[in-house]
Amino acid sequence: MKRWLVILLLAVPAVAGAQPLLDFRHDLAFLPATVNAFAAHVYRERIMRLAAAGDLDVDHALLNHLRGLLARLRPAVEYERPAAARIAWEVHVCRHCDENASAMAGGKLLVGEKFIKSIHPSDAELAYLLAHEMAHVIAEHTREFATTARYFVGMGLKRDYADIQHELDESLSLQLRMAPLYKQQELEADYIGFIVGARSGFAPRAMLSLLQKLHTDGPSLFDPHPSAERRLQQARAMLPAAERLYARGLPGH
Repeated sequence: MKRWLVILLLAVPAVAGAQPLLDFRHDLAFLPATVNAFAAHVYRERIMRLAAAGDLDVDHALLNHLRGLLARLRPAVEYERPAAARIAWEVHVCRHCDENASAMAGGKLLVGEKFIKSIHPSDAELAYLLAHEMAHVIAEHTREFATTARYFVGMGLKRDYADIQHELDESLSLQLRMAPLYKQQELEADYIGFIVGARSGFAPRAMLSLLQKLHTDGPSLFDPHPSAERRLQQARAMLPAAERLYARGLPGH
């Protein structure tokens, strides 16, 4: 199975930042419209439940801040993946929702108030957090996940998207088998988000300080994320290249 690809041109100073640096998979199953519509339905139902409980967008200052950062990040996202100009991005803030930060297909984002207060992010750290979530969307990680899951379920190649997604939601054994891909997608989102954030004018060292704030006691069997040290290792390796992107800015802007 062909993986999502990163073209790293940053090591060549003459071309660093002068053109898009990322390439994406074009062999995924299921129509993007199908995946996005499913995600929009699930997202809308959750938003409505939060609103009914009085837990949606209570912190207007944080909501407006996130919307401003989203607007600032969008040009770099669209530079790296022009098709992203068609994404109808949406971000909300939730209270009492047991949420850190998440992204659904089609650009639907949700950020937990409690989580943000717990890490006290700087403006740049918050931008890199948001860039990471936007990266999941433009890399079509939800669609990729379902595409791969077909090979681990019975008659998977003949099942529709909703059926595969239901299996992913309900089967712990399938989730465990898919864990390596999830970890890889998290590293990819860090990578893409680092490029997007640096192009957008956010100091790259903020990505490292953000990851340090997200440090946990260590991975467990049920933790789908890569270890904090693995994420920091990748970010440190990228730092010189990201700083060159930051110095150059976004071409044409």
